[in-house]
Amino acid sequence: MKSIDDLFKPLVAYHNVGHPADWDMQFDRKAPLDVEIGFGMGEFLVRSAKNSPERNIIGFEQIWERVVKTLKRIRREAGLLENIRILRMDVRVSLERLFGQRSIDNVYCLFPCPWPKKGHIKHRLFSTEFLKLVNSRLKAKGNLKIVTDFYPYYEWVLEQSKETGFKVTENTVQPQYDTKFERKWMEAGQEEFYEINMHKVRHVDVPVRKDVKLRSYKVKKFDPANFHFEDQIGKCSVVFKDIIFDEKKQKGIISLIVSELEMVQHFWVSVIKRDDGWRICKTEGQNIFPTEGIATALELVYQAAKSST
Repeated sequence: MKSIDDLFKPLVAYHNVGHPADWDMQFDRKAPLDVEIGFGMGEFLVRSAKNSPERNIIGFEQIWERVVKTLKRIRREAGLLENIRILRMDVRVSLERLFGQRSIDNVYCLFPCPWPKKGHIKHRLFSTEFLKLVNSRLKAKGNLKIVTDFYPYYEWVLEQSKETGFKVTENTVQPQYDTKFERKWMEAGQEEFYEINMHKVRHVDVPVRKDVKLRSYKVKKFDPANFHFEDQIGKCSVVFKDIIFDEKKQKGIISLIVSELEMVQHFWVSVIKRDDGWRICKTEGQNIFPTEGIATALELVYQAAKSST
């Protein structure tokens, strides 16, 4: 009988791996590495793993329901799919921090969200900057394949691809991937899709984004009743959500939201009574990337705590 642990075995806990991660160690073997961005229900991901057992494959998806359905799909394949790992996180953040330069052989993205409204274009994934990031993570002669049903998005990606180190070819293709979204558009009458192939011909240097060492602070006095946090809004935004304080234990937890560089993190800061004052530090046990924004949030809590007396 297969356990719940078996179900979640392919899911990688990003806070438990190195930055960048040693993916050979994660797969327990050295093999070519492919990445699928936004695998949906996992049809192409699982099929690729079955058809190419000699390759390691990492899939990205942020919607939990899709992740679970894909994990169940993987489990149904008995013990045949040891070559899949799944990351439930923003691919931009992951490529920046968990993948070294020249570490990936191929990247696939089938039917990415086109964000069709004019005001939503800023949310589209394959911007020039993101394409440069993908280029840096691909090995020499690596490839990126994008397939879309939305012609304006196809045109936009081609425009974004200039000066990103890729040789670009484009085609119209027949349905062939048998994914949920391909079937959806076929049922709506669409018979052709737009394929963009990008072949790496020049390396673009984008260093791995490093973790920030988080410090702890100390104040002599702290009054939770007078604690007032001023939100910081800008390139790095830190927004106060709540404070929970236990008078008996003389310990408080402050909840914040930190937004920076396409990444949003929920962050908890502890304020703890000690013999020589109050300690302000990251709450243990939370899964966060130690970024400049998180370091800023800690300092802002310190400044607010100093003013609470």
